[in-house]
Amino acid sequence: MKQIKNNILLVVFLTFSSVLFSQQRGNNQNSSRQQGQGSQMVQTKMSPQNMARIIMYDYEAVIKKLKIKKAPLKTVVMHAIYKHNNKINEIKTFNYETFDNVSKFLTKKRNEALLNRDFSTMKEAKMQANEMLAPIRKKVLLHKNTLNTTFEKELSEKQYKKWLKYQETELKKLNPKAPQTQQNRNSQQSQRGRGSRQQQGMGRGGY
Repeated sequence: MKQIKNNILLVVFLTFSSVLFSQQRGNNQNSSRQQGQGSQMVQTKMSPQNMARIIMYDYEAVIKKLKIKKAPLKTVVMHAIYKHNNKINEIKTFNYETFDNVSKFLTKKRNEALLNRDFSTMKEAKMQANEMLAPIRKKVLLHKNTLNTTFEKELSEKQYKKWLKYQETELKKLNPKAPQTQQNRNSQQSQRGRGSRQQQGMGRGGY
C-alpha cells in the first residue's frame, strides 16, 4: 500500500514539474520574441518625416509611369503634383521643430534601450512618437486625398488605377527597413519554407 502511495506521489510530482517547465519555456519564448522585436526597432532607424508619411512626387516619373501622351493632361498632372509638393514642403517647414523634437526623443529612447538592454521600451516610444506626429499626419493625408481626387477626375480609369498602385509603392518606401542581418535571415527562412513545400509537393505527386 505504501509503495502504491509513493508511486502516485511520484507521478503527481513529475506531472507538476512537466507543467511548470512547459509554462516557463513558453514564457521564455514569448519574452525572447518581444526582445527580438524591440531589438529590431532599436537597430532600425526611424525617420519622423517618414512616420508622418511625408512624400513628394516627381511629376516626370508619374507622367512616364502612367504613360500620359497628351500635352493638356501632362500639364494638369504637373500642376497637381507641383501644388501637392508645395503644400507638403510647407508642412515640413512649419513643423520643423516637431520633427526635431521627435527625432531627439527617439534617439534618446534608442540609446536608453541599448544601455539598459531593455528593448521592450521602443514599442511604447514609437507609439508616443506617432501621437506627437498625428496632427501632421492628418494634414498630409488631407493633401494626399486632394491630389487623388484631382487625378480621379482627370485621368482615365486605367491611369488612375496605375497611379494608386504607384502611390502605394512609393509610400511603402517610407517604412523603416529591417537591418541587413534580419533581412538575410528572413530571406533564408523564406527560401527554406519554399524548399520544404516543393519537397512535400513532389512527395504527394509520387502517389
